[in-house]
Amino acid sequence: MIERGIEQRPTNVVRRRVMAIVLTGLVVVAVPAVFVARRNPWHYVHLMPFGRTPVVATVVIAVPVLLGVAAWLVLRPALARAVAMVATVLALVMDLSCFQFSTAASLFGFGSDGDTQVVAVSPGGSFEVVLLQPRDFMTGFAILRIRSRAGLGSREANQDLACFATPFDRVGPEETFGTARFLSDHEIEVRTEAGQSWTTWFDPHTLLAVSTLSHGCQ
Repeated sequence: MIERGIEQRPTNVVRRRVMAIVLTGLVVVAVPAVFVARRNPWHYVHLMPFGRTPVVATVVIAVPVLLGVAAWLVLRPALARAVAMVATVLALVMDLSCFQFSTAASLFGFGSDGDTQVVAVSPGGSFEVVLLQPRDFMTGFAILRIRSRAGLGSREANQDLACFATPFDRVGPEETFGTARFLSDHEIEVRTEAGQSWTTWFDPHTLLAVSTLSHGCQ
């Protein structure tokens, strides 16, 4: 019995250490990954889902919890309890901070976590126009942006091609987005619900349009 207990004890210690290393590794990988995705200076389309506010908030809240569990696995009981308490407090603080961050992002337009819909594709299939529909209190927005279609290298323009605001009191059809279409690979036409059209061109390398359209957007 004594020999069996002696054999099991080192095995349990090794398992706990391995689990602690795995949890710490998750933190080391996840934190830089989501913050790079959130910043995304290259505007890569496939990085954007990982930089959304709910994803970033989940990772930030989980970090102290994972580190607390990792410490509890390898530390003595007294130290483990202290670390667990600190981790709980940090998780609550991070939860509050993420709520404020999410609200600020919504209020001041730091990013959009709304739905995305492809509304037009270029004749050659290399570009598309997407419709973003974020909401800010009682005002909704219909934002059009240009994206390239290049697989993992697909990018989104660092510019709103067109923006239509929809306040609490609904505006008329002449102020509401209707349709968008490509007249050529680098020329886009946007129409309001009233049928009024607006046309612009964009640089295929930078994806920036020569001119932009705004109806009630800042």
